[in-house]
Amino acid sequence: MAVLDADADGAAGAAAQARAVGATACARPVDVTDEAQVAAALDAVAAELGGIDAVLHVAGVMRGQGTAVADVPLELWQRVIAVNLTGPFLVAKHATRHLTGGDGVLVLVGSKAGVQTGSGSVPYGASKGGLHGLALTLARQLGPQGIRVHTLCPGDIDTPLMRRSLDEARANGTDGVQVARIEAALGRPEDVASVLVLLAAPVSAGLVGTVYTG
Repeated sequence: MAVLDADADGAAGAAAQARAVGATACARPVDVTDEAQVAAALDAVAAELGGIDAVLHVAGVMRGQGTAVADVPLELWQRVIAVNLTGPFLVAKHATRHLTGGDGVLVLVGSKAGVQTGSGSVPYGASKGGLHGLALTLARQLGPQGIRVHTLCPGDIDTPLMRRSLDEARANGTDGVQVARIEAALGRPEDVASVLVLLAAPVSAGLVGTVYTG
């Protein structure tokens, strides 16, 4: 496996954990908004590991929580869209040539906020709604090439990203009781990881273009 992340130390740490339990793993720093970096990282991983069977795209940012649309800075909007929507587009664009062959898998992690509930962040909700549309289109286009495309849209998960978002919501005046309710119901990251592994596994070969929400 390979771990690609803008946080080079975090990627290296995750790869080390995988190696500690017997997996072959490498790490590469990459900014998903930089096309040259994305292409080079995927090429390097394919060369080092002998190919790529599945790509699980999890990178994302959540900013602007609790901010009214009239107060959202353009720069904030552009940053969230760049990471959450342009990023998966670039990864899909450059992963496709490595995934062809009849059993490639691409899973894009979206959010329930993009398909059902909406979001407390205007740019985040828009980016995840766009990712949902991107994934459906990719599933239709890449399916005939033997590449399965799925979207996983979890609810609120207990991650550092989510914790920062809740802190931002409080700072922007979101009702404290509402924030506390969200905190009490946060899901576990390992549950999301289990579904990702299932979707990438051969046992899921009959599933194509599916959207999973939680």
